[in-house]
Order: sequence, then structure tokens, then C-alpha cells
Amino acid sequence: MALRKFLLLFIVLILIGCNQSDSDSKAPADDNTGTGVKQSQSSMNENTSVVDTETEREGKVVARVNGHPIYEDSLYGRNLEYVINEEILYQIGIRQGLDKQYRAKARNFGKNLIIQGIKTSIYENAEPTKEISGEEIKNYYESNKDKYTYARIQEISFPDSSLGSEIKDKIKSGEELQTIANSYPDIPITVKDIGYNRAMVEHFTAIEVGSVSEVIKKPDGTFSVLKIVETKDVPFNVSKNSIKYGLEAKRRAQMVDSYIRKAVEENNMTIEIIEQESNKEKNQ
Repeated sequence: MALRKFLLLFIVLILIGCNQSDSDSKAPADDNTGTGVKQSQSSMNENTSVVDTETEREGKVVARVNGHPIYEDSLYGRNLEYVINEEILYQIGIRQGLDKQYRAKARNFGKNLIIQGIKTSIYENAEPTKEISGEEIKNYYESNKDKYTYARIQEISFPDSSLGSEIKDKIKSGEELQTIANSYPDIPITVKDIGYNRAMVEHFTAIEVGSVSEVIKKPDGTFSVLKIVETKDVPFNVSKNSIKYGLEAKRRAQMVDSYIRKAVEENNMTIEIIEQESNKEKNQ
């Protein structure tokens, strides 16, 4: 049944091709008439040329679709009928100009492959280096302890920024956030336990219990102050593998950076940075 469908589709394609050929032969020779039709036909020929004129290579041909060969070594274990159907869809896509639509994506993909190939070559041809030692990993962990410390944060929110300094002073004096909120019965002040939140840590100069943030303006127009009420360290044994991978990545980045500087010099490459217009200038 599937083969019958394929044969019917194949016959339709042949008929389309015949009709196209007939149209070409009947087209007027005068350049001043039928311009739009000629341009369309030219575009069709351009789209199909990739398929129709492909040079055959060595290898056993097991089928042809519109003259395009399908090789035995390109089946990769797939059913021949499946590969033929894929080829038909590919050729129809070319006729419809989809190759132009996806050309930029394919070019970017190829560009990324080339870049990755160069980087791989840099790593493989680099001078042998010592393996990152346990001592290096430990030193990094101790020097960047904040990265491996989680903080549980509470937030007190209020509607007027003028209350900020007063509330901060009360927090620093040791008052509980809920007690502070209760001391303003006529003002809608709320307290929330945010939990362990890495994103909020940026509002603190030190990650330690009792640290208080500056007054923060929230997206909804209200204000808040944050307080760290508990901290938890990620154990070294849990972090050491990720630290090692990070240090190795940094080392590879340095290799690439060194290679780029040398390549620019040896190839007399020029780099021109063109400043973009500021948003203010664009809006004027």
C-alpha cells in the first residue's frame, strides 16, 4: 500500500515536470512580454538546479528520484522507501524555495561548527598542563565562599519609602519583622518568608545571619527591606567537582584568548568597533 502511494506520488511529480517543460517550450520569446512568468520559471530552475545537476560520486546507486541518485552507503540502515520519500519531500521543499528560508540558519549552524572545530584543535594542540589539584579546588572554594552559601531571607514590605530608614533601624536593633509590622496598625505592612533565594542575595554586602539590605523599590510600586535569618553552606565535597569543571573551563578560555591574540597579530587582522546609537538618540 505504501509503495503504491509512492508510485502515485512519483507519477504526479513526473507529470508536474512534464507540464513545466511544456510551459517552458510554449513561453513567448519576446523579452518584453511575459516577464513575470519568465522570472518565476527562472526562479524554479534556480531552485531545482541543486538537485538536477548534482555530480554523481562513487558508490552503488540504489534508486533515483527525479534523476537524483540515492546511494547504498547513505541509507544508514534505513528503509529504502523511507529514504526515497524523504528525498521527494526535500526536492519539493527546494522547489518551494525553503532552502532560501533556512539558508541563514544553516549558515549560522555551519559557522558554529567551524568555531567549535577551531576550539577543539586549540585544546588538542595546547602544551600539556598539570591537572587541577585538590589544593587549587579547595583554595577556590574558600576564596569564594559566598558562591557556596545559601541564605534564607525574610522581607518586610511597606507602601511609603519614607518608612524605609525607620524600619531598617528597627531591624538592626534586633526587632522581629512581624513585630515591626504590628507596630504600624494603620499602614498595610506585610512580612513574607522568601526562603532560600540565590537571586535576592545580590541585595546584601555580606551573606551572614542578621544582614539587612537597603530599601528596595518593587515592581508594584511598594518598597521592602530584606533580612538574612539563616545561612546554609554547600559542603566542599558536594561542590568540588563543579569547581574543578569551572577551573578547567577558565583554563580553556585562556587558551582560546591567547590563540586569538596571536592569530590577529600573525594575520594582520583589523578590528573595528562601531558604537551604536544610544537609546536617547534613537528616540529623538
